[in-house]
Amino acid sequence: MVQGDEQKRLGDVTVGEAKRAAIYAAATALALLLFMRLLGEILVALLLGVVAGAYLLPVQEWLERRLRERAGSALITIALILVPLAVTVGYGWHEMSGYSTAVEERREQIIEGISRSLSEYVAVENTRAALQTAFSEAVVRSGEAIAEVRKRSALLLVSAILFFFTLFYVLTQRIRLAAYIKLRVPGDFLPFYERLGENVGGALRGALFAVMVDQTLKAILILVLNLSFGVPLAVVLALVVFLVGFFPLLGEWTVYVPVGIYLLVFRDEPRAAAAYLLVGVAITACSTLVVRPKLAARAAQHFNYYWMLVGLVAGVYAFGIPGIVLGPAILGFAKAITDTLVGEVKYETSLLKEERTQQAEGAREESGEAAPGATVNTRG
Repeated sequence: MVQGDEQKRLGDVTVGEAKRAAIYAAATALALLLFMRLLGEILVALLLGVVAGAYLLPVQEWLERRLRERAGSALITIALILVPLAVTVGYGWHEMSGYSTAVEERREQIIEGISRSLSEYVAVENTRAALQTAFSEAVVRSGEAIAEVRKRSALLLVSAILFFFTLFYVLTQRIRLAAYIKLRVPGDFLPFYERLGENVGGALRGALFAVMVDQTLKAILILVLNLSFGVPLAVVLALVVFLVGFFPLLGEWTVYVPVGIYLLVFRDEPRAAAAYLLVGVAITACSTLVVRPKLAARAAQHFNYYWMLVGLVAGVYAFGIPGIVLGPAILGFAKAITDTLVGEVKYETSLLKEERTQQAEGAREESGEAAPGATVNTRG
């Protein structure tokens, strides 16, 4: 009966069936629209929770075998992320707030020092006026930034809550979640389901692994540079590099340039300033164009260096920080569809084999050799 319904021609569809199909299509479109409206800005937090759960699953399983408690082991696993993150953010906020207060209190001294250093190149009064304007603009922009953070604090709080609850749900309900999805996916879509898991999952794991390793390496290098040149707030600036470096080719400049100016103006060390800036430029370029895509490609296993570079850079350009996840995910989704439609790659039936065969035959004809299997007439 089902087979007969599937083979029914379009002209055999009744008016009632057409109405039901139209209603179902409209209801489905409305449900998808409302669902995306509901999840819109927190979708990235949910995806990160799923990916983080996949990464932390071995740790949780190891703890579960020893504690014999799934929920407790999941909470301990989450604490391994939450506690260091809270300590790091609290420390950085405390140091930066104290430093910004000290800068504001010594505002005139800083302006005087910079004016004196630049007096050889430009007029002092012009320099002082420009610095006064720059400080006023910085104060205004700092206030706007704080206001923007407060405005988006609700979104950040909700995203953080959903991230950790998603992580907890994945760690504790992974078996039921997998069974729920497989039960509702028709068997005809098994090839697409498998390729979707391989490509999207691999791209997400590769991107997250590459970004975390890359940012950690950059933070360590900046910490070494800060300690070597005696830069204040060495640890805090390294943490800032770790956070803002998620913007390819842009974020780290908020640390490299001010520190270079500090070494040049206040420490009168032009060589140190030039070395710091050059190392910063080299780290940023190598990170975005070489290290991050190569690490992502190696971890993903289904994409080469070029495509991971496209997914990471284009994703961040199109979506901002969420593009770190969305870019590779879109790339994996497109590859899953392509692999499903094209099917398994077979050299025997491919265009490549036909092309090489024709090239080989053409080369033999030019050299005067007979093609394999051809009969050569030796009679006079």
